[in-house]
Amino acid sequence: MKKILLLFTVFLLIWVKNITADPTDSLLIKNLRKHVNYLAADKLKGRNTGSKGEKKAYKYIIKQYRTIELGAKGEDGFLQPFTFTYGRKLTGKNELTINGAHLKLNEDYYPVNISANKSVKGKITDVGFGIVAPELEYDSYKNFSPILKGNIYLMECSTPDGDDPHSGYAAYADIHKKIENAKNKGAAAVIFTNSLTNAEDLKANLDINTPSSDIPVIFVKYDVLKTVLRKEFNSSVITTHLEKVALTGHNIAAFLDNGALSTVVIGAHFDHLGYGDFGNSLYRGEVAIHNGADDNASGTAAVIEIARRLKKNNIREKNNFLFINFSGEELGLIGSKYWVEHATYDTSKINYMLNMDMIGRYDPEKGVEISGLGTSPDEFKFISTLNYDDLKFKLSENGTGPTDHTSFYYANIPVLNFFTGTHQDYHKPSDDADKINYTAEAKIIRLIDSIIMVLDVKGTLPYSKTKESDGGDIPQFKVRLGIIPDYLFDGVGLRVDGVSEGNPASLAGIKKGDIILSIGEFPVADIMTYMKALAGFNKGDKATVIVKRGDMNSELHVIF
Repeated sequence: MKKILLLFTVFLLIWVKNITADPTDSLLIKNLRKHVNYLAADKLKGRNTGSKGEKKAYKYIIKQYRTIELGAKGEDGFLQPFTFTYGRKLTGKNELTINGAHLKLNEDYYPVNISANKSVKGKITDVGFGIVAPELEYDSYKNFSPILKGNIYLMECSTPDGDDPHSGYAAYADIHKKIENAKNKGAAAVIFTNSLTNAEDLKANLDINTPSSDIPVIFVKYDVLKTVLRKEFNSSVITTHLEKVALTGHNIAAFLDNGALSTVVIGAHFDHLGYGDFGNSLYRGEVAIHNGADDNASGTAAVIEIARRLKKNNIREKNNFLFINFSGEELGLIGSKYWVEHATYDTSKINYMLNMDMIGRYDPEKGVEISGLGTSPDEFKFISTLNYDDLKFKLSENGTGPTDHTSFYYANIPVLNFFTGTHQDYHKPSDDADKINYTAEAKIIRLIDSIIMVLDVKGTLPYSKTKESDGGDIPQFKVRLGIIPDYLFDGVGLRVDGVSEGNPASLAGIKKGDIILSIGEFPVADIMTYMKALAGFNKGDKATVIVKRGDMNSELHVIF
């Protein structure tokens, strides 16, 4: 029996290495186009987790699974609901009076997301910009005595130079630091305002998760404020009340039962950014729907079609197959983490997990990245020998990454992830269905199908940790450059795949296609050394960035 299995495996490897176009690809391409066009249509409004668009998306996906005749493997049929908190909303009593004048909520003023839930009454003390910068010999509090403890501090939300990122004060513009300084000086509450034309008003940012302060924090529009303030002896009563927003997302799980002892999970997330509601958009224009055709209608469509192929191929594989479409990926892998922790199937029976995230924009120069080879190195080794049609591969041993296979890797399950790279439309409204390379995606699906067939005769795959698994080499950093890295670039340095307007990179003149070789004294050889370089800087720091542009190296100057 072992000899027969070995011969069969060798046959499969020879077959996989030399595959060319399949006559059924036209139908596959037609189906992919249908799925992506539906999932990335405006009527789904960006498929935000917990939204009506998410519901339309999961109804469509479940309909496909029922047509294929797969079994339900969720908690409620095909669905697994999960509840989480994201952002805050105004509830209950929110009031503001200044010198007896009642200001209108959301018209004259608003609490910001960091605010505590409290009622405070006190004198108003104008502390200017609320900045303490010893190295600049600047202290907004130097002329105030300790008797101000318990007062309400009024301060500008920017700096003496406004929002100028090149200003020496830029490092002290962070409102969290200003609030912390105010608390240390005895503030009972903080009122922010903005009297400068070269600075923007402070946003409420209620759609962003952030730790709460223990004092009320509000923003009052300057035009309103100057009508109610007296020259001296000002007072205020502030009441703020915000609640965390509870949302319910939904994972989808469908099962192909082959009566086997082990099961392969094939997954992709189906959520996207909605209108960019949760602050994760890279778009800086007017509010617009982010349709997410590549991210990740492309991966979702692939899961559906791989399910169809495995169901209809007249083969009884030696593994069962569990198809999972995750929600909440864009908010931090929430759905896949929840599934692993509240699995609707015995995770001890999972052989390996195969994930697809953004496989619709294949570029022959970049190829398709297959990561996770180090999570079962002996069994995945054959992938490095593949010669599949005209597809170019970039292989990685890493078991972790910014998508859902990571949740399974940390559950000690071997993983493979497929990814064709970021692009200029990533996390922007322009990620639309007409830009998908359906022909190349069909080839990638047939490649995945073939890998599944080879792995099917290998039995239970042993799990192995990769060197990145402990997280110790992953740096934490306080600044961002504002670029989209080219994750598939395999040369020396970090190639820039896109630049976000208004961020340090664009202000310094960094352009798409530049290869970053160093930041300050830190050499940049790849994505990890790039992140380690960023970890060496704080907001307001200046650095010289060496980039290769064409055949020339250039020095550019960045202020974080």
